Amino acid sequence: MILSTFLSKITSSVVFALVGFAIIITILLFIYPATSRKDTMPKIMDKETKIFETIKKATVAIAIVDFDNKTKPYEIIGSGFCIDPDGVIVTCRHVIEAFMSKSIAVQIEEADKDPSNINKEKKVCKPGPVIRAFAIFYDTERSSTKIFTVPTVVDMVMAKTDKDIALLRILKHKYFKNGYPFLEIEDYNNIKEGQKIAICGFPLGAYLKEQLGTMTSSFTDGIISSIIPSPGVDISLLEGFQLDITATYGNSGGPAFFLASGKVFGVLAHGVQHPRGGLMPGLVKAEPIYAILDDVENIKVVTVDSMFSEEEIK
Repeated sequence: MILSTFLSKITSSVVFALVGFAIIITILLFIYPATSRKDTMPKIMDKETKIFETIKKATVAIAIVDFDNKTKPYEIIGSGFCIDPDGVIVTCRHVIEAFMSKSIAVQIEEADKDPSNINKEKKVCKPGPVIRAFAIFYDTERSSTKIFTVPTVVDMVMAKTDKDIALLRILKHKYFKNGYPFLEIEDYNNIKEGQKIAICGFPLGAYLKEQLGTMTSSFTDGIISSIIPSPGVDISLLEGFQLDITATYGNSGGPAFFLASGKVFGVLAHGVQHPRGGLMPGLVKAEPIYAILDDVENIKVVTVDSMFSEEEIK
């Protein structure tokens, strides 16, 4: 009887000890992962925040500027983004054509007939009268009560004839003494369908400011729905990317980038028209950035005088 009681007490003690031990282990398991998550969350947030900040700094509004108009100093035509600290902007061909009296197709046709272009590998196109284009950078870090915009002058344009993509060269600006903010390009071999991506730009241009009060560029996220014409296609045959994302007029020319790296792979071009009219939601094409990278160094060294007359420059 004594032995039985003694053993039962020991058993109870062991059970309580084991239960207590289990509780301690459980508590520790809950505490440590939570602590670990708490420690890593700021790092994850810091990386994401840095990516979005970098994209926003390098994304520009392609605009007409009226310095005499104090209430509406500029009109946004489309979006663009800088890919070189010396000032090389990527946008869509149709965005920059809005500043020209002749489409690039017409200019090319005229250039083919121009005697000065005979036997030239690269022919000089003359756009005729043009509206001066500006690439506007936004500085949202300088002040918490004011938004600083930096309009930079576009002095050179190079456009692809087979894709809706163009390069703009902007003049140096004293605000960016150490070079312009720019974005890196993703390795084409890393691109897969289904990857998470985002775009940045100026949907609806200045109209969004009138409706919502939005003053700077906007982000939208989605995925790569399809690589055009097919996944794994050689880069020389790459036609673009079908994106499942929300975009509209004004977004054209903005960067399409990976959320994980912040690196750019495409230039937002246009939506898809429904057979019965109107744009299809969630169906957007991005032109491949790789199609124009070979021209970056060319546009940096070409002289203005060789491209435009003095009247056309004005």
